Amino acid sequence: MSLPMHAVVIPLYGEVPSDLEGWVQALKQAGLYVVLVQNNPSDLKEFPAALQPSQQGLHFISNHNVGGVAGGFNRGVDVAIAKGADWITLLDQDSRLTPTDLQRLREPWQRLDQPALLVGPLIWDGRRNHLHAMASTNSLQGYLLTRLLISSGTTFRAVDWPRLGAMDEWLVVDFVDHSWCFRAQVRQGFRLLQHPEVQLVQRFGRSHPNHLCRWLGMELYSPTRHYYQLRNLRWLLQQSEVPLDLRCKESIKMLLKPWLWVLCEPGRRENLAAILAALCAPLPAADSF
Repeated sequence: MSLPMHAVVIPLYGEVPSDLEGWVQALKQAGLYVVLVQNNPSDLKEFPAALQPSQQGLHFISNHNVGGVAGGFNRGVDVAIAKGADWITLLDQDSRLTPTDLQRLREPWQRLDQPALLVGPLIWDGRRNHLHAMASTNSLQGYLLTRLLISSGTTFRAVDWPRLGAMDEWLVVDFVDHSWCFRAQVRQGFRLLQHPEVQLVQRFGRSHPNHLCRWLGMELYSPTRHYYQLRNLRWLLQQSEVPLDLRCKESIKMLLKPWLWVLCEPGRRENLAAILAALCAPLPAADSF
């Protein structure tokens, strides 16, 4: 009997991390199958040549940012399933989990009599040096129950992909994980768990140049990201499966943030244009995904 195949899907965007090649090779040597999705609008000139051709334990595809990060993950998952994966973990190109950590994320299925699960690590904010969001106090046989997992580190069974459904590519980037997680919980009855002994260090955005914005917990993003943040929030507020308290919290934050984008960030005109475009952008019908 062959061992279960665990695939890791990694969309690539922007500058390639210097340690990517060594990390991918380590994953392969540990028996993990790696799917790299070239998600830049054009091919990277400085991409490691050793990782470009598909090979034993590694598959390389180009998506050219179609559907943003959601499209990158969707294309990669489709390839992983076609290659025979039993388990799939999603990871950003800057995220690092050891092969042992990745294997441990499969433990809840072995210990719990509940197959409809999404499992992720605890997230450590590498910029602020504390846990990202407050860890849940509710647990299920030692695993932490949560309402939301960030996409990076999230692990699931390949057989559950049809029920989970693809990520919403219209969203491109911001709130993709919100939409996917709450849809899985409300429409399909999945439970979301964090493994308390697996920790992923993640850095969100760039350090903000303004002291007030840093104190408020803001990171510096481009005007394009501001457009998606505001446009996608308008859509998120219409989704019945998203808890009311989260919709209220995000609404309150967004009443303040656009003013700070214009007043406290470089590229004021670009930020203002992005805000106006986001407020005027047409939205899909509520609960349309």
